Amino acid sequence: MLYTKNIDILTAGTPTQILDIPKGFVAHLSTIYISNLAANNNDATLYVDKSDGTVLNIINGYTISNKNFLLISDAVFVLQEEDIIMGSTADAGDVEFVVTIDLLYKQAVYSNFG
Repeated sequence: MLYTKNIDILTAGTPTQILDIPKGFVAHLSTIYISNLAANNNDATLYVDKSDGTVLNIINGYTISNKNFLLISDAVFVLQEEDIIMGSTADAGDVEFVVTIDLLYKQAVYSNFG
């Protein structure tokens, strides 16, 4: 099932949860769109809090000029159950984060993948 989630981040420096992967599912994160709707440049960060306690940094302080956007659509990140997609900005403003995932039932894994 394809699913798109968007949030506006207006507060500087505070990581905001965009989407969490439900238990029993995996997700293919295929599209990331970040739009700076404000009049000033802003730095965007997008990362995944992995369920195993690690962090997957996807975008780290990337400057998006005013009234511009960043689109990533030529990559696929495989996320596991209970992974959480997080976003933040360096400055207060109006920045929209949009992510699209393909949500799939979690399949049995091979022992060498565990």
